[in-house]
Amino acid sequence: MKKLSVILLTVVISLFYVSPVYSTGQGDAAKDGPVELSWWHLWGGSRTELIDALLEEYADRNPNVTFDVTFTPPNELMKKVIQAAGTGTLPDVVQIHSGWYTNLMPAETLENLSLYAERDGLNLESTLVDAERLRSYWEGSLYSLPNVNAGAQGLFFYNKDLMRQAGLDPIKDAPKNWAEFTEVSRILVDKLNTGKELDVIAWDPNQMAGQPSVIVFSYGAGYPTVSNDTKIALLDTPGVMKTAQAFDDYMENIYGSYGGYRGVMEWNSRVAGADTGAAQVQAFINGNQVFYVSGSWTIGQVKSGNPDMDFGILPVPGFEVQHGGTAKNGWSYAISKSSKHKDAAWDFLKFITLEAEGNGEFCIAQGRPSPIISVNKDSRFLTESGPEIWSNLVQSMNMDIVPEALDIHQDTLKPWLRDIPSRRIAGESIDSIMLDINDRYQDYLDDINR
Repeated sequence: MKKLSVILLTVVISLFYVSPVYSTGQGDAAKDGPVELSWWHLWGGSRTELIDALLEEYADRNPNVTFDVTFTPPNELMKKVIQAAGTGTLPDVVQIHSGWYTNLMPAETLENLSLYAERDGLNLESTLVDAERLRSYWEGSLYSLPNVNAGAQGLFFYNKDLMRQAGLDPIKDAPKNWAEFTEVSRILVDKLNTGKELDVIAWDPNQMAGQPSVIVFSYGAGYPTVSNDTKIALLDTPGVMKTAQAFDDYMENIYGSYGGYRGVMEWNSRVAGADTGAAQVQAFINGNQVFYVSGSWTIGQVKSGNPDMDFGILPVPGFEVQHGGTAKNGWSYAISKSSKHKDAAWDFLKFITLEAEGNGEFCIAQGRPSPIISVNKDSRFLTESGPEIWSNLVQSMNMDIVPEALDIHQDTLKPWLRDIPSRRIAGESIDSIMLDINDRYQDYLDDINR
């Protein structure tokens, strides 16, 4: 791809961002005259150049289309999109999470894409990975197309160099189940810390970069944290309580000589610099943390932050067997029902979701599996990631974890689960904490289901 030439720049007043406007000239998407498409997305930071490259590629085909582009951080996008949908002010093309369908009321706010797909003779079954195709529908109609595979927090990253420093074989000793994981964690903490304070940790089960780990591990073991109809909280069920107890035991067994929860909390504030959010990956990138449970997006973050790191990826070492991390919902693109340029928006939407030159290149650049079946066979994945990482990544992404709860439910749970360390330090038992969180969660579910 050539470097994007920006020939038209306007200042767009946005709640979150001053947006670049890219000129793309005249072409297939706008044969009858100039068209400006508004586009909201969440790909900032290291992905900014990828977005620029996508627009440059599209400009070669459609030089008469210009873009009013607005970036919004992921943690702010949901509120912004739902508010805009309620007021009829969505952009022509908008990034959504398929888990937001219930809140968006697609039939009223988003363009039904089924007729467009039929008109163009698209065979989505042969084009898209099944899970990604299926999540694009709401009540039988196509309202979005997938941007990237739904990743959840189901990949187990590990620093091979730190394992070697502790005298471990990064291939043979990479843990495949909970017993191996705890034993390897104990060796790592003992060998990599020489003082009275923690400098390097193995893993912190209470880190909350995405979905809380108790949810990931519980679902992986077959213990859902909410009923399928999202009406009954299941945090007090034996399986989920067993998961919480396993994490509690891990904190004591691995970090007991450093103060347990207190020692890890002090490590977070002193070394990691943040105990929540995406910034947590920095501890892994900087070599202060050996294991990190996250999603495929972390591959790009690690390669950008520490290009020399020798890291591996495995399915999550579950309590009995490994499990993976494909979620039910993920990032997609849709067209606003109020768009005045629906044909041009549809042409661009296909490019950034279904075409190898568009969305395929976006996924390849990040080393993450693509919703497009044919793209995943591209040899550049193997060249960039290496056969070991790629095969384990694909394996993990095909070992489904499918939480039925809407994403907003998980956002409600996060702060309560984040409080577990401080409540344990204050003397509460893990059982009483989980029962209390379950009661709060049930009250919340009762309120929204009235």
